[in-house]
Amino acid sequence: MAPASKKITYSAISELSGISIATISRVINNNPNVREDTRRTVLDAMKALGFDTSSLEALGSKSNDLIIFNIPSLDNPFYSLIIQGAKAAARRNGYNMLVNEDSIDEKSYDTFTDLLKKTNAAGLITTNCINRSTLLKLNAFIPLVQCCECISSVDIPFVTIDDVSAARNAVEYLISLGRKRIAFINGPLEYKYAQDRLKGYLQALEQASIKKDPEIIIQLQEISYDMAVSAAFQLLNSDQRPDAFFASSDVYAAAAIKAVRRSGLEVPKDIAILGFDNIELSTMCTPSITTVNQPKFQLGLLSCEMLIKRISGEQIPISSMYMDTELIVRETTQKPSSTLSRPQS
Repeated sequence: MAPASKKITYSAISELSGISIATISRVINNNPNVREDTRRTVLDAMKALGFDTSSLEALGSKSNDLIIFNIPSLDNPFYSLIIQGAKAAARRNGYNMLVNEDSIDEKSYDTFTDLLKKTNAAGLITTNCINRSTLLKLNAFIPLVQCCECISSVDIPFVTIDDVSAARNAVEYLISLGRKRIAFINGPLEYKYAQDRLKGYLQALEQASIKKDPEIIIQLQEISYDMAVSAAFQLLNSDQRPDAFFASSDVYAAAAIKAVRRSGLEVPKDIAILGFDNIELSTMCTPSITTVNQPKFQLGLLSCEMLIKRISGEQIPISSMYMDTELIVRETTQKPSSTLSRPQS
């Protein structure tokens, strides 16, 4: 945004203000991730050097109360309650929220940050799978909190669950029912949840001295109900027929129920099924799905509360957080007499 009177020189502004050239660039590009006192110092230096700052002053006066909530897909029902929780926290703190369905990677980075500039977004919550370098660049551009999907080794706050422990406990429960050939239907391995739930599944087998069988691990390349039905049906009609399915989502668990019925078998008599997420679908299916409950509303609520603390520049430690999960026992693993809950660590 060039001033009216003369060409801007970042080094001259930096020398006079004592502010880094990178921060000066953020001010001139109206990046929200700049403290107001820093922004004012930069603008004062620009004025002293004879630059016209009126356009930048006008931009700075615009409302900055929008939070962007980024998700991989609007089709996935898992995100519904998470979004509701984040919206509740945003409203309570005087913010608006916009749900955005976009992948964020090196190719789309400029387009996505243009959206953040145009909407004058104050902060970003992302549930997306983002690589380390892109995530760090994004965090330097705007206050950011990771929700569900995260890279825990970078210094960016997150709210998530311990997928390894939750998956291990779920498979241990199937083993406790006497199931020994437990197939696993998993999602795309670029996602943290898919990697960690696979680890938990394998840990449970190893601890029970059950040999890993790659032939009964269904690794899908995309999140697809139809692909899961087809893959489960093929497995049920092969020499590798399992006596249980552990699915990394309730959508896959529902697909397994359909495949079992298509094969002329019964749930849970012949095949026990255990899902993950406890979305509404898990109670709507017949039989109802035993599943791992994630505190979805709280995941959204706490991630938004955490983000607002970052936006406001509160000088307090903002700790990342692992939420507890719970095993909800329903009809796909037992006779339809009762519904039980087992807490998980």
